[in-house]
Formats: sequence, C-alpha cells, structure tokens
Amino acid sequence: MYESHFGLTGSPFQLNPDPSFYFDSRGHSNALSYLKFGVHQGEGFIVVTGEIGAGKTTLVRTLLGELDASEVVAAQILNTQLESGELLQSILTAFAVAAPQGASKAQLLATLEAFLTEVAAQGRRALLIVDEAQNLGPEAIEEIRMLSNFQLGNHALLQSFLVGQPELRKQLESPAMEQLRQRVIASCHLGPLTADETQAYVEHRLRRVGWESRPAFGEGAFAGIYAWTGGIPRRINLLCNRLLLAAYLAETDDISAQLVENTGAELSRETGGVRGPGAMPLREPGKPAGPAEPVRGRDKPTAGRVLALGAGEVVRVARAHADLRDLPQPLICIADTPLGYMKVSALAAALRSDAGMPPVVLVNPGPASVIEMEDAAADLGHALAAEIHLGVEAASVSDGMAGVIMRLGELFDEIAPAAVLSEGNSDAVLTCVFLSSKRGLPLARLGAGQRRDMQTLTSDLNAVMADRMSEVLYTPTLKTHYTLYREGIPASRMVCIGNLLRDALRIALAPQPPVSELLKALGLSRDLLRRAMRGFVLVSAQVAQGDLRGDELPKVARVARDLGKETLVVWAVTPATREAIATGKAEALLQRSGVVLAPYAGYRVQLGLMRGAMCVIAGPGWGLVEEADTVDVPSIVLYPGGEVPAGAPGGVIARIPCDSVACMRALHEILERGRADDEVVDDTEGAAASRLLEHMRRWLPPARRSRSSRVSPPTDVSNN
Repeated sequence: MYESHFGLTGSPFQLNPDPSFYFDSRGHSNALSYLKFGVHQGEGFIVVTGEIGAGKTTLVRTLLGELDASEVVAAQILNTQLESGELLQSILTAFAVAAPQGASKAQLLATLEAFLTEVAAQGRRALLIVDEAQNLGPEAIEEIRMLSNFQLGNHALLQSFLVGQPELRKQLESPAMEQLRQRVIASCHLGPLTADETQAYVEHRLRRVGWESRPAFGEGAFAGIYAWTGGIPRRINLLCNRLLLAAYLAETDDISAQLVENTGAELSRETGGVRGPGAMPLREPGKPAGPAEPVRGRDKPTAGRVLALGAGEVVRVARAHADLRDLPQPLICIADTPLGYMKVSALAAALRSDAGMPPVVLVNPGPASVIEMEDAAADLGHALAAEIHLGVEAASVSDGMAGVIMRLGELFDEIAPAAVLSEGNSDAVLTCVFLSSKRGLPLARLGAGQRRDMQTLTSDLNAVMADRMSEVLYTPTLKTHYTLYREGIPASRMVCIGNLLRDALRIALAPQPPVSELLKALGLSRDLLRRAMRGFVLVSAQVAQGDLRGDELPKVARVARDLGKETLVVWAVTPATREAIATGKAEALLQRSGVVLAPYAGYRVQLGLMRGAMCVIAGPGWGLVEEADTVDVPSIVLYPGGEVPAGAPGGVIARIPCDSVACMRALHEILERGRADDEVVDDTEGAAASRLLEHMRRWLPPARRSRSSRVSPPTDVSNN
C-alpha cells in the first residue's frame, strides 16, 4: 500500500525471513562465521540459539545460499514437533530421498545411511539443519546424535546444526545429553542489535528497496524504535512496517519521535505487552525513549605504555620490553583470569631459560582489572616480554566477540606472532582461538581436556571447541589426556606435561606472610585468630556472572552458618557480594554466626588464605577449586540450583547440592579418603615446565622462534 507512495520497489519490512535482506551486524557476522567454520569442519554439531525474532532463520538461509551444491548437500527440517520415528522420515524427505511405504525404523535408517554413503562417495558432505530444535523431545535429539555415528572410513557422513530458542541450551545441559555435548564443536547465541545497529538495520532494509530518504526519520526516531523493540529484528520489522503505513495514511513524509511513540504504544496495547512472536518489549507508554545506554567498551588509555593499533583503537600495555614491534616473533598467550595469568607466567619462565625460544607476550581480552595480579607482577610476570590488555568489556557476548576480533586482529597485524597458546574457556578466549585459527597461526592449548563436568554448558562447549581447533594440546593429568582420547583427539596432538600451576603457586605463595598475619589483616580478633589456627573453612563463592546469583546467596549463607557451628568460617566478600548480603535474606542468617565476613583483599591474599584452610567452599563458578586441588586442599562445590553434574570430579573435590548436612558429610569423607584419583605424572618442582620446554623446542621450527638477542627482563612502564 505505502510502497508505491514512497517510491519503494517492494516491502522493506516483511516478517518472513528473506536472505536477500540479511544484515551483517556484529552478532550475526560472528554467528555466520561459526556456521561457516562448522561446515568447513564437516563433523559434529553446531548449536545456534537466539530469542524469537532474533534472525536465526534468516542467518541459516543466508548460509544455505552461500553453500556450493557441488560440495555440500544440505537439508532443513522446519517441523520439529515429531517423535523419533517421524523424525527419520522427515530427514529423508528433506534430503529428497524416497523411502519404502510403511518402512520400519531399521529400513529408514538403512535407506538414510545408503544415501549418505553415496553422497560421501561423490566427494560431498551432508548437512542437516534442524530449525526450532527446542521443540525436539529427548528421544528425537538422541536419534539425531546416533546419526552422527554414521561413518565412511574415518569421516563422518552427516553433520547437524541445531537452531532454536534459548530453551534449547537448557535441554542440552541435562545429564542425559552428555554424549551429544561432547560432539558439539561450536556454539553461539544471537543477541539483539545495538542502538546504532538498529538504525543501520532499518536503513539497510529500506535501501534494498530503493529508499531515497523518503520518508525521512526525525531526531529521536531511531532511538524510539530501539527503545520499543529492544533491537530484536522481527520487532523492528513489525514496528517499522506500521510506521510507514501510519506516515502514508497521515500523508506525511516524516517519521517523528512522537509518531514512533504513538505507534509503539498502539502495538503494545494490541499485543497485550506480552513477549512473543512479533510482540513489543515491555516499555511503559509515555516513558521518554531517550538515547540508548552506551555499551561498555574499551578502557580509556591509562598511565602506561599504549600500543596504537589503528585509528582510535588502543590497548593498555602494562609492561613491555622495548617497543613491541621490535620484538622477534613472540609466542602470544591468551588468558583472562588470575589463574590463567599464573600458568602463562610459569610457561614464560620456562621458555625464558632457553635463548632459542620466542619471547612470551600475555594478551588479556578484557580490562587489566580482571587479572587482579598487579601486586604479583614482580614475582610472577618477570619473564613476560609484555602484558597487553585489550580492554574489551561488552554488555553482550556478540559485542564482546566483535571487539576482541577487531583489536586482536590489529595486534596480530602489528606483531606477527610465531604461535598462539590459549588458556581458559571464556567466550573471549574462544573468540581469540577462533581468530587465530582463521589466520592460520599455529595453535597450542594449555590445560587441554579439562572438563570434569565441572562447568556450565557454555564453558564446556568452549573448552571442547578450543581443544579441537588447537594443533598441540598440553594436558595437566592423565585423566584429561584420556578425556581427549575419548573425544576422538589423536594421541599425536597430546602432550601430558603435568600441572604447570604447581610451579606458579610456589612462586606466588613464597613471599606471602603467614596465614595468621593475613587473617589478622582482615580484622580477626585474638580469640578468632586462636580458633582459626585450630582450623578454618574458606568460602570463595561470590555474587558474579558464572558463579552465584543474588537470589542464590541465602542458600550458601545458610550452609556457611551451619558450618560455623562446627568450625570457624572465613568469607572474604567482594563489594557486589557484600551488597547482596546486606539487601537480602543472607544478612539475617549470618548475624551472630560463626562466619567472619571480611572485605575481599585480592586474588593473591585469597591464595594465601587458601593455603592455610582446611577446606574451600566454592560456588558453581569453582572459585579457587583448581588452585586448592593443586596443593591438596579439599574443596566442596555448592550448586544452589539443585542440579549437580554427574561423574566423579577426582582429586579432593566434592560436588553437592546447597545442603548443610550434605556439606558436612562431604567434608568428612574427602578429609578421610584423600585424593580420589591416582595421578602418576611427575609433579616435582619444575617437572611440568621442563616437559613443556622440551616439546616446544621440537614444535616451534627455528624460523618461528629465532631471535637475535636475549629478551631482558620487562620494564614496568605503567607509571611513566
């Protein structure tokens, strides 16, 4: 109706997914890269999730349009409310394969396997895309997993993409999905567009149909569109379609902020303010749209060396040896936690003992504050040629990935690395691994094979994918070595070096004062100090992303209170945790209990307290657990959500629901039994570092690691 009036060649805001209107936002671009990577791998599962209307189907159709039919045979299933038997028939139909009338399940499987084998014999790959996968029942998902067992020689015959709403991730987190999770090689989530992307998205769709600034969007109009839609593409289409219709009916060529406000309120009333397909977000009519909240981005340059990357792009270099661009090809080590910092520092110390090895540059994707090791740099970071903090601190995964890709890519351009080594399982670390792989850089992995069912689904998937993409996998234990073997990783890629963290902890803990002095500095009275010397429990759980939610805090506080009746409990809390205690039910639980609440004094102090504790009580984020396990201090991981990962974690670690009786029982059991696993890897001082150095001498060719002179100790330039 309004198209001809405004001189448009078609409808710009149709609700049906159309790849020709694909908008390459940062989030969608990253997701498409993951999908292309998955197709290139040709095996396993790719999981893509997103809210209703986030653009998942458009993304998939864009991918399908780019595939070469001579290389990939792709099929898509749209109706997923099926039983396992019906699913097999649907898969055959999607691949245009005729099945015998009334065929049994065995016959359907045989028909499908024959088809897939024929495809492989032609040198092509088969790809199955399951849309709305959150509707699949457990039996249907298991059926799809079983199909991944079809092989010709060593090559999988079928690869599957599972695309669905966020509920799909919850399904895959269940213990019953463990085998499928082990075959997931990539996972991504489509978030909403930012305010700037929302404007670019609207203009992009209009230009696709010949828009020439008629109608024009007035000041505040795009901010209003973003406020009403929350950046969800389908909601943007719904609102903008109505806006153009309203402008046409009002015989105006201007879309004002007021028109957006009125139309948004009208649509909200029509949908009842309820989220759903095409529904508008819950914003009260009449509330000023205002500018969108800025996404937290790069740190502003602080005192210290700054390495310029590009126009307006900087990263903070805390310590550097001369000019980074004058360094011989360095080994870039990716880490974004204090734990990772310690491991990389121990690695750097090992490599620095050999003049033929490259200098080590630590790259932290986030701000320097997340490392928390400023006070330890003199002891731990002396062997690093430089510490670089990219400063990416985004409000969403997609924003963070885009920032990391941009800055790390520019860093690679400036200091061409000999190789890249990663440690950790965060989205940011995985993004660094993905970019390094895409650049064709040699990739190594520190702490490979660490699953132990101990982390969230996302972290486990990230770990699996990072391990799969890495050329060399350094494992800390025989158990992690075997984990990789069970996941199908060739033994030729694995090197069991032992626990490098043990060496790092020796360095970090050596200058620490006695535990009694640390406790005294936290404000413990003389009586409490005497109690602590008879034994105390250290609580490491905090209110933080990946650990505790505010509403879970009272459950942990109740366990701490009950433990406090038996022994002294020390809980050094971060400001966020202290605020949550003060404003919630935990305050009343902890009053007049045997729990000492003290201000969090930094990671290194936590390590010192851990050394003297009889046990560490952690939350789902496993704070201090790996460190405690390394020095044989027992740990108990509490799961306030109730669902405890299956399987034996090994070491001196127990995993239990958030229950006081279970906690006391677990503490007594692990104190009595000692270590639950039998590690035969030599972990004497320097053993892990020695094995790592020996392997890197063989792995890094001379061309990659030659340097004309020894790297002198780094100069701290943070105060210059």
